Amino acid sequence: MEVCVQLKVCEGCGSLWLRAQELKTVYCKTCEHKLREFPSPESRKRRGRPCRKQISRLYAVAAEYGGRR
Repeated sequence: MEVCVQLKVCEGCGSLWLRAQELKTVYCKTCEHKLREFPSPESRKRRGRPCRKQISRLYAVAAEYGGRR
């Protein structure tokens, strides 16, 4: 039975480790375990379309305080 491995450098700590050829991870097991504690980028994003500022409301406030009409 042959096992194809690659010698990789961990992008987290810089250590050398062997990775199975079919895997695509870039971190060693230690760094991968540490990074699981962080939130995923998808969970931090606000879903949906960003809110637009209501320009008419801004003009109304400016007019009330003596701005342009």
